[in-house]
Amino acid sequence: VEVTVKARVVTVKGPRGKLEKSFKHVAVDIRVVTMKGEKMVVIEMWFGNYKNKPVVRSVASAIQNMVDGVTKGHRCKMRAAFAHFPITLTVLNKGKTLEIRNFVGEKHVKKITMLPGCEVKETDNKHQIIIEGIDLDGVALTCATINQSLKVRHKDNRKFLDGIYVSEQGSIDK
Repeated sequence: VEVTVKARVVTVKGPRGKLEKSFKHVAVDIRVVTMKGEKMVVIEMWFGNYKNKPVVRSVASAIQNMVDGVTKGHRCKMRAAFAHFPITLTVLNKGKTLEIRNFVGEKHVKKITMLPGCEVKETDNKHQIIIEGIDLDGVALTCATINQSLKVRHKDNRKFLDGIYVSEQGSIDK
């Protein structure tokens, strides 16, 4: 894995692809150094108070998620839950679009486009889908978009729990 930093823009290249993320909104120093023959990413904050110090760990976690993404990839499994009307999930455009039919008996077809770098796949179970990609933020946002597009309106949400929910999260390569 190759990590480069230029003006707080971190680029990570690996076997699965390339990710780039800007940390210009954070007042930290990010650089790649060699210590004892190994390259490490060093993140420093100068004169940070107690509210700003946790940002250093958040930046480090974001960079670690980028490294994990280009080496192993990220995967989320989602499962359709319904009480009476069976939700039909169809993958279109080579995994770039998800089509949802018969949600709470609605005739309206919901089409959800995946974010760039994310791909949806069908499984053997017809009520389950898999979202994969190298960018954890993109995979998580895609799952959230799918989940939030299926909210039951004008009914008691404690009783009507129909929707698509994340059932499992992890990496593609274990």
